[in-house]
This record gives sequence, structure tokens and C-alpha cells, in this order.
Amino acid sequence: MNHIEKLLQTLAPKGVEFRKLGEVCEILDNRRIPIAKNKRNPGIYPYYGANGIQDYIDSYIFDGDFVLVGEDGSVINKDNTPVVNWASGKIWVNNHAHVLQTKN
Repeated sequence: MNHIEKLLQTLAPKGVEFRKLGEVCEILDNRRIPIAKNKRNPGIYPYYGANGIQDYIDSYIFDGDFVLVGEDGSVINKDNTPVVNWASGKIWVNNHAHVLQTKN
């Protein structure tokens, strides 16, 4: 039994329903826009990359509740857990993180 199977057995002993990601959430990757560091204007909105907040800038492209999953680069923490961020509110996400939002 692998690690995921053990977790499922412990956390969901009655089983789980497996569904495709696109069935339960919107994948908003087509709205991501990278901004070079020297082109960013300082501000209050978090600017996310693959491993979390990279900067704070003066504008946003997303407004809501999102799950951000690192796409490339250092997408694991020092303890080998994956980098997944919960972002809420007005944010900007570059092209190094997948942007997911639950479907209504």
C-alpha cells in the first residue's frame, strides 16, 4: 500500500469519489500574466509565483478564493511537502502557478 492509499484509508475509511479536476473547479491558467521584477509597481496586492507570494504590487487580475499550485521551480518545501497556497481576495498570479477556483 502506498502513502496515498494509507492516507485515504485513515482519513476516509468509507472511501472517496474520484472526479476529474475540471469537473469540480475552474482552471484559470489562461488569465495568468507574469510581470518582470523591474516592471512591478509596489502596492498592496500579493503577486504569487510557484512557491507563494513573490512581491506586492499595485494591481490585481483575480478577485475571489483560489487554490494555487506550483507549476515549476521549487514546488516542494524543505520537508518534501508540496507547495499549495490558499489565496483569498484581490491577487495577481504569474505563469508559474496553476490557478484553481471551485465551481458553484
